[in-house]
Amino acid sequence: MKKLNIAYFLDNFYPQINGVVTSSINTCAEMFRRGHKILAVAPKPFDLKNYPEDYFPYDIIFQDGFPAYFYPDFKFTYTFDNKIYKKLKEFKPDLIHFHAPFTLGYQAIRIAKRLKTPVVGTFHTFFAEPEYLKLIGMENNKFLQSFGWFYSNNFFNRCDIVVSPGKATAEILKKNKLKTPIQVISNGVECVKYQNFNYTYKLPFSYNEEFDYVLYIGRISQEKDIDVLLDSLAILLKKKKNTVLVVVGGGPSIDDLKKRAVELGISNNVIFTGMLPNKDLLESGLLKKVKLFVTASTSENQPMTILESIMFGLPIVGVDAKGVPELIEDNGFIVKPKDPEALAEKMYEILSNDNLRETFSKRSLELSEKYDIRNTSDAMEKMYMNLLG
Repeated sequence: MKKLNIAYFLDNFYPQINGVVTSSINTCAEMFRRGHKILAVAPKPFDLKNYPEDYFPYDIIFQDGFPAYFYPDFKFTYTFDNKIYKKLKEFKPDLIHFHAPFTLGYQAIRIAKRLKTPVVGTFHTFFAEPEYLKLIGMENNKFLQSFGWFYSNNFFNRCDIVVSPGKATAEILKKNKLKTPIQVISNGVECVKYQNFNYTYKLPFSYNEEFDYVLYIGRISQEKDIDVLLDSLAILLKKKKNTVLVVVGGGPSIDDLKKRAVELGISNNVIFTGMLPNKDLLESGLLKKVKLFVTASTSENQPMTILESIMFGLPIVGVDAKGVPELIEDNGFIVKPKDPEALAEKMYEILSNDNLRETFSKRSLELSEKYDIRNTSDAMEKMYMNLLG
């Protein structure tokens, strides 16, 4: 197969910890391993002294910017930089691929047009939907929802191809008037590495075998509906008193949720670990110690946290919203959104039935094959080659 020069524009980058960062960096790394020449363009990390260069063996151009008020780890860069354009011109990309419709995504489109290079965009986040507009108190504002989709389409309709991680997302994009051809290609996880990893079990808390741990990983923010998880835990503890919910992540809602746990009388059964780098989390072995993964979020496209949980053979309990149901195929339960009683009931079924839990676990391991980064990157390479003719 021909080796390509691929430029990736990454609005979401270290030190952010989220699924978009994990997905895009996994793709860059796998394409680099396959012998393609990679050039990434990313926001300059806030602290270059702690920048983990060994994570990123390919060339990266950093652009300065300013932090977003709604997400301090996120940086808005300048919308165009002639130095970056000159470096891209020297690099001679066969194609340009961006992973978010923000300032670097805008640069990707402009540079691709000037260089007459094909451009691919991956759709990761439903920022025009009520779950995200809730962050600014505008979840019921129909004008902002319409404008958000207009803004999104203004980016993605300039692409040659749009990558959607899941089928449900592709249908939502079409419904909201995206005209560009859509290719469904799943996010990828490093199955070979982590299913055969020598875990040190440096867990972020003191582990006790007498407890049944259930896991949530993600941003601690309103759109993730973690309050529903806490309500479900309060119900579950009436039947299964040795259950502990481990909440991994950081975000603006963490203090409010800690207060909520105290109000519900469940603070001794909830562990907030804070934010953990993805590599540290996976190498800790935590996902081999918990009994299941649970999420109440209705805002998900194709969450990397569920894919990683599937990779470790965890049963999944999620809600019937957007991209989550596609990932639950006889390896867990789907319940109605905003229904803590149903979440509690399904978690109880798994925790109280070893045979059921083992059946779901085996099914997750079977499903992990299709999310293996080697297979998803095969599909990405094929799409690139078809685009280039």
